[in-house]
Amino acid sequence: MPDITKVLFTTDFSELSNHALPYAIKMAKLYDAELVMLHAVTIYDNDPNDPTYHFPLLQSYCEQATRSADERFQFCFERAGEAGVRVRKALVQGISPHAAILEFIEQEGGIGLICMSTHGRSGLKHVLLGSVTENVIRYAPCPILAVKQTEHEFIDPDTHEAHIRKILFPFDFSRESLKPLEMLKSIAGINDAEITVLHSIDVEIPPVYYTSGVTSILQLDPGLKERILEKMHAELDGPLEGHAARFIVTEGRAVDRIREEAAEGKSDLIVMGAAGSNKVGDFLFGSTVARVIQKAVCPVLVV
Repeated sequence: MPDITKVLFTTDFSELSNHALPYAIKMAKLYDAELVMLHAVTIYDNDPNDPTYHFPLLQSYCEQATRSADERFQFCFERAGEAGVRVRKALVQGISPHAAILEFIEQEGGIGLICMSTHGRSGLKHVLLGSVTENVIRYAPCPILAVKQTEHEFIDPDTHEAHIRKILFPFDFSRESLKPLEMLKSIAGINDAEITVLHSIDVEIPPVYYTSGVTSILQLDPGLKERILEKMHAELDGPLEGHAARFIVTEGRAVDRIREEAAEGKSDLIVMGAAGSNKVGDFLFGSTVARVIQKAVCPVLVV
């Protein structure tokens, strides 16, 4: 099991932001970790393009925001206390939220998991993935659980308990896609969850084949699916021994197939590596991961 001693929950106290709180509490309980609740006081909390916005005096603004944050932390503290989780608060100041969060993570040390909402108070509805979340996921040195108000969630709205019974694990045979294995197994083991390992054959057929009626790579190579299944079992049967696992090979755009399988299989959680075989995550924040979070019908744990 991963040695997670601290779980970080970031909040701006908005309803959207606090939607991630029950997940942070669940993860802290799961790993018997301390829950650190972080609020970043920044001068750009509000929209400078708003006609009513007035650029504040920095010192007075930060003092006022800090006092307000102390009061608003109370709700979060009560929720965590009721769950029996060790908790403390942290207030930091910075130019922008994501920079303040990343600086805190570096200075604090020992943060093993971050739980945060994909959007907060300043999030625009037409923006698919909040810039704060995207920047934290891109640069954070530890796994991130990205939460939004989705079609299917593993938190019971009445009891606030988390039930993770089905986990979807997208796998593309790259080294990066294997990184979540230890965390995947620890979460699945505690909850006896079923793991669905999904590989999508994301190959475009050259247009020259269209006239002959070929629209699928499997039409050109009927044995491809079976060979991929055999390779998946060869790579993962050992690491996943003792866990209920099923393997699926499908065809099409990976993002679409992941969303469809999560919806049809009623997955409680998607666990995936931050970058896949295209390596773009090293530079531009894995495009597949970003789109999966945008389209996901359940929370996404990025490792």
